[in-house]
Amino acid sequence: MTRRFSSLILLGALLALTACSGIKTSNNRVISSHHDAARYLIMMAGDQLPANGRMIAASFADVNELSTSSTFGRMASQQLVSQFVIEGFSFVEILMRDNIYIDSNEGEFLLSRTVNDISDQHNAPIVLVGTYAPADENVFVTAKLIRTTDNVIVASYDYAVPYTRDMRNLLRPRR
Repeated sequence: MTRRFSSLILLGALLALTACSGIKTSNNRVISSHHDAARYLIMMAGDQLPANGRMIAASFADVNELSTSSTFGRMASQQLVSQFVIEGFSFVEILMRDNIYIDSNEGEFLLSRTVNDISDQHNAPIVLVGTYAPADENVFVTAKLIRTTDNVIVASYDYAVPYTRDMRNLLRPRR
C-alpha cells in the first residue's frame, strides 16, 4: 500500500510540474534567432505597426539574386510570423507567384506593384520582407518591416544563424 501511495504522489507531482511549464519555446538556435528578430522588429516599429495588427509576409530572398528564395527563405519568414502572431499581430496569408521585389541598379529593392495592390486589398499596410546571404560559417539575415504606401522601412534587424548541414540542405535549390 505504501509503494502504491508513493507512486501516486510521484505521478501527481510530475503532472503538476508539466502543468506549470507554460508555452514551450524552441531550444533550436535558428528558430530562436528568428523569434528574437520578430520581437526586436515589434519593439523597434512601436506605434508604426497597424492598429488592426494586419500585415503581409513575403519569403526572404537571396541577397545576390532577389528573385530567388529557398526553403530557408520561406521558413525564416514563417518563423518570424509565428512570433508576431504570439505577440498578437495578424498576417494575411498570401502565396505569391510573382516576385515581390523590383531590382534597382544599386542592388537594392523596392516593393512591387503587386504587393502594394495586395496590401490595399487586405488593409495590411506593413509587409515583412527579408534577405539572406550564406557565408562560410553563418547565414546572414536581414528582416525588415516596410510600409507599403511609401516603401519606408519602419524597422530592420540583422542577425546570423549557423551554416550547418541542415542549413545547407535548406538553401539548396530544389528541382
